Amino acid sequence: MKTIKALAGLAFLALGLAASAQTFPSRPITLIVPFGAGGITDQAARLAAAKVAEHIGQPVLVENKPGANGQTAIASLKQQPADGHTLLWASIGTHAINASLYPRLNYDPVKDFEPITLTFSSTHFLLVPASSPARTVADLVAMAKSRPGTLTFASVGIGSGSHLVGELFKAQARVNVTHVPYKGSVSALPDVLAGRVDFFFDGPTSAPFVKEGKLRALAATSARRAPVLPDVPTMAEAGYPGVELDAWFGIVARAGTPPAVIEKLNTEFVRALKDAEVQRRIEDFGGVVIAGTPSEMARHMANETARLAKVVKDSGAKPE
Repeated sequence: MKTIKALAGLAFLALGLAASAQTFPSRPITLIVPFGAGGITDQAARLAAAKVAEHIGQPVLVENKPGANGQTAIASLKQQPADGHTLLWASIGTHAINASLYPRLNYDPVKDFEPITLTFSSTHFLLVPASSPARTVADLVAMAKSRPGTLTFASVGIGSGSHLVGELFKAQARVNVTHVPYKGSVSALPDVLAGRVDFFFDGPTSAPFVKEGKLRALAATSARRAPVLPDVPTMAEAGYPGVELDAWFGIVARAGTPPAVIEKLNTEFVRALKDAEVQRRIEDFGGVVIAGTPSEMARHMANETARLAKVVKDSGAKPE
């Protein structure tokens, strides 16, 4: 009798979950973006959200909540029900770097979330001022080795991907250079352009300065050349295959969101991201769509967390 009751309970639960997926979404979906409005990440999120809204019969609202390297946005997500109506635009920072950077986080990057899909990635470019004598990565390494401890490199902040890829470069090239952290690319660029900093790892936002001849891109840190600057070799092509790091993003829900709802969200967001116009727009501002399954996203986050933990530790990075 107990077995029959247990089976009946499981059947009832399964029917309930199926019903929740069939009626989902029952109200507008909110996609929380832990970055300010107007940037590349925000634009990509809005493109995907608008395309999903065309198919699900409900608006998908983008809500920008920058601050504390994503912790402000995540605190907001955790206040909402685990029903799929509130989602987070996750990043390499929130779901790979922060776990090693912060001794105390207000969230667990694994236990507190259900992965839905990766969305897009973008490379970092190794940039030097147009006035720099370095025309290749080999030139820059030779300069650094001839003047140990004197060359400087800018990043968009301590513990950022921009910083950590610089640490990877230091380690593989075996050069002694000084890290100069800034609060974002906009803050760093004037000093880089003026030659007050020797080199800079930055994302596609700097591509226009390369095209205008104000900066020189020596290499890209992605596995493949970036569509936005296809003539720029990868770090592997330049002789440094270990210096590989993309900024990547994805979508997660709260832990406990019904699996059927996760499956439906995955279907809708992957379809949106694979739309030809969405892909073209994302490529235009320097991204590459990498949509896939929830399990693929989970594996990617785990691999990146483990890989970057050592880089964070070796760099001695502490949150600002």
